[in-house]
Amino acid sequence: MPAFRHRPGNHCGSTALRNLLAHHRVELTEEMVFGLGAGACFYYVVLDDQSPSRFINGRVGRLEEQFLELTGAPLRLETFPDADASWDGAKDAFGDGRPPLLLTDLYYLDHYGKSAHFPGHAVVLAGYDEDSAFLSDTAFEELQTTSLASLREARHGNHPIFPLAGNMITFNPEAEMGDLRAAAPAAVARNAKQMIDPPLGEYEGLPALRRFATEVGQWPEAVDDWQWCARFAYQTIERRGTGGGNFRLMYSRFLEEVGYEQSAAAAAAAGAWTELAGALQAASEEDEAVSERWAGIAARAGAVLDVEERLWDSLASASR
Repeated sequence: MPAFRHRPGNHCGSTALRNLLAHHRVELTEEMVFGLGAGACFYYVVLDDQSPSRFINGRVGRLEEQFLELTGAPLRLETFPDADASWDGAKDAFGDGRPPLLLTDLYYLDHYGKSAHFPGHAVVLAGYDEDSAFLSDTAFEELQTTSLASLREARHGNHPIFPLAGNMITFNPEAEMGDLRAAAPAAVARNAKQMIDPPLGEYEGLPALRRFATEVGQWPEAVDDWQWCARFAYQTIERRGTGGGNFRLMYSRFLEEVGYEQSAAAAAAAGAWTELAGALQAASEEDEAVSERWAGIAARAGAVLDVEERLWDSLASASR
């Protein structure tokens, strides 16, 4: 088996899965991987004892697991009772020629600044020595180095949003596999359902987006860390591996690749998210909250909600 080839991408989970599959000679675009995992979502969670105290994210929390479930790809998810067992599992898989995909809290990885916890960040173990691990990680041009001690901590973070137990995904090269793209209709139907009728109720999907659109304009009155909340929201919409527009640009390209006319509506949603992100970025750089600015943020959040409701209703209808 050749050495693991790192190819940069937009988002951690879809990049890691794409590169892991390519290592085993299964070629998919990153957008296809993201869509087949029913990857587009929205979360809005209030965490008053943490900062940022208002947490949002635009991709489904269990993208990798949903990709396995929906496609039937010969991938295996494992968790481990402790850090020693999880490292032994990763080493064994790597030694067998099956580089493992590892889920981490990037806060602990040495090549990131410790600005905020972000659990569920996917990397692939591409090599290691007695002190360090060499990781294939999203948009970086080269493999990244982190200490084994830091990787150990990153794989067992206990963040309330997404606690980790050494979560690891490996490929079974002996298994037969059909055309993974055939799962596209089921993946689109799943994605529409998780947005319209999400498992987590008001914390996820369109219900969470309605709460967010109602509350975001009042953040400066509600919380002391409103600047960091605005900055973090801008980052999670536009920069932190989203590919722009809160993952909707990636999802639009997936829909286009599998022949859905709603790709244009997803692109429109991406544009609305980008406008909102720009307003949040500007607000985060102001020393005092400007009422007109935050009224504009509320209006842009309302516009996002409108286009998202139309997008997911249309995709749900197309899936019936």
